[in-house]
Amino acid sequence: MFVDPRVAHGRAKFELNRSPRLFADERRGKLTDIVMKSLDDFTGAPNRRALMRMLSHQVAPKIARLGLEPYVGTVGSAEGLFVSFATMSAEHGLREFQLQVTVPGLVLTSFSSTAIKPHAVARCMQRNGVLSLDGIEGETSTAFVFARTLRALAKVEHWKQAAVPTTNGLFVGDVIDNGDFHLKTYLRPSANGRASRWSGFCELFSPMPAWSLSQIHDGSDLLHWMIDQIVALRKSGALTERFPFLLKPYESVDDPLDAAWDTAPGVAAPHAASGDAQSLPPATGSNREPHR
Repeated sequence: MFVDPRVAHGRAKFELNRSPRLFADERRGKLTDIVMKSLDDFTGAPNRRALMRMLSHQVAPKIARLGLEPYVGTVGSAEGLFVSFATMSAEHGLREFQLQVTVPGLVLTSFSSTAIKPHAVARCMQRNGVLSLDGIEGETSTAFVFARTLRALAKVEHWKQAAVPTTNGLFVGDVIDNGDFHLKTYLRPSANGRASRWSGFCELFSPMPAWSLSQIHDGSDLLHWMIDQIVALRKSGALTERFPFLLKPYESVDDPLDAAWDTAPGVAAPHAASGDAQSLPPATGSNREPHR
């Protein structure tokens, strides 16, 4: 059962301001400070073995005490310490950051890769019938993991529109200039009672395994599954050949619930963040579905 949109909007704002489960945006600097202090205090030989040992025995335990799961080893052609973590705020929603310290140069980089905007958080809560971030943790965390692979696919196929399937639905939004995903809304095409061009996209990844939270937090099973899916799908052609709208910028479209969203506290302008999936256009050729 769906939650009233106005209730979901208010609860999403409350949760993004108060939930203790994720790093608040202002705490992101603390993680960087921990890494920088450990690097400044290092007095050993600046060779690969000593640096990797320092990252493993000094930096990683401090990060782990913050509730994160750092990895020390090799990722692609880079070697060092790697950690992904989520932040939240009522302004930006949920954002996944990646921090890495590579050797031998001890180069520290931290960057955002995927953002789930506040409207998408509220829509996910509303369409899954829950009133807390904990209730949608499986959906949002799965989206963060899958986006790591789908961003690479989007770059290869030149997507302008981001789409990330989850166990119960789909996050949709923009691919911005640097390749990051800004997910602006959440859909459940099979449950909204309207024809949607996103239904076919979701079916490509269905049935999806019922991931456990431990699998989602670890991420490796999800990444391997998504990579296998993409490799199999691309044997018959690019996804943009099946869904050419991925090559066009994301646009919001009228939704039957927009009137309720417009009356929710804190909505600045009608439809400014509605961003619901574009449904199949009517036979008349209009590219917008009639407001219902």
